[in-house]
Amino acid sequence: MRPTLNAGETDVHAYAMEPLLTPRPRLLAILPAALTLVLSATAISLAPVATASTAPPGGVPAAGNDISWPQCPKGSGGYGLPGPQATARYVVIGLTDGGSFRANPCLARQVAAARARHLWTGAYAIATYPTAAQLARHGGTGTLLTRLRRVGVAEASFNVARMRRAGLRAPMIWMDVEPRVRTPWSSSTVRNNAVINGSYARYKALGLRVGFYSFATAWRSITGARSLPGAPSWVPAGRKGRAVAKARCSVRSFSGSKPWLVQWTDGVRDYDLTCPGITGRAASGSVLTRYLNVRLSTGSRGTAVVALQRRLGGLKADGAFGPRTRAKVVAFQRARHLRVNGVVTAGVWRALGAGVRYTPVRGSRMATLFKST
Repeated sequence: MRPTLNAGETDVHAYAMEPLLTPRPRLLAILPAALTLVLSATAISLAPVATASTAPPGGVPAAGNDISWPQCPKGSGGYGLPGPQATARYVVIGLTDGGSFRANPCLARQVAAARARHLWTGAYAIATYPTAAQLARHGGTGTLLTRLRRVGVAEASFNVARMRRAGLRAPMIWMDVEPRVRTPWSSSTVRNNAVINGSYARYKALGLRVGFYSFATAWRSITGARSLPGAPSWVPAGRKGRAVAKARCSVRSFSGSKPWLVQWTDGVRDYDLTCPGITGRAASGSVLTRYLNVRLSTGSRGTAVVALQRRLGGLKADGAFGPRTRAKVVAFQRARHLRVNGVVTAGVWRALGAGVRYTPVRGSRMATLFKST
């Protein structure tokens, strides 16, 4: 069901597939489909996963999935494809039903399911060139480029309104810029960029960061190989797997920026991986943690005593537990309302800071991409 790719091309967004142009079901057909939708969303929300509302460990690529209308049940506009994996840390949810001014019919259910699983949640929306009817309705008057820009503004406004109505407060929108079958982009990159510029400006005006999802030949044909080195990019690797996708993190993307996310597919799910730097860098764990089970008292010697003396302060760190060190331990125990006996056990080590394996992640951009739920 994917659009045909040019020779040598790798992939298009699996969820940019356009729905078949079939009439919407009538009321009697909608009721069982709606029940199926509720059951489907419930099944997704009950998938066994660990709470992921905290940022992933610093420096470790975070894995997730992106979903949209194809995950809706059959008969409700989708294909009944599976939702995020049980191991997913985040999900990027498509706001559109294959094109502009068409909302993902399962958006609210998918947002609720992601929230129930405590997934970090992001959003993407497909950008399209307007039809004649859309241009007439949203373009107003003026030059063609002015009218196209207004349509882009209207596309963004539509998407954000649906996103907020569904309860998703994502801090960022990915603009999915790819070839379309039903509403193809024009042969003029200037006109195409006018639409993109309108949406980009409107998203920014609404307080959202904007990134782009595309691939090299598509970006070149639609935008004229536009360079946007400051804008985050999300790069697909087709069916080539995780290793190939991960390698693309180190290569400049279609827009000239280093990728923030990379993606690959197996034809059923789209898999995503954050690139280095997105999850930040974890500060070093406490140097005292290794000594949690070490008991020290008068006469003890070694590196544990050195670490103790340095943490207590005001002592020569000579590694020998003598009277001055014991006096410092006693004073510390009294100040912290611990048992006062001059002996260092796990309780004293913890009071000194041991057991805290990591301080908060530094430099993480997860909150720039996703909403923690």
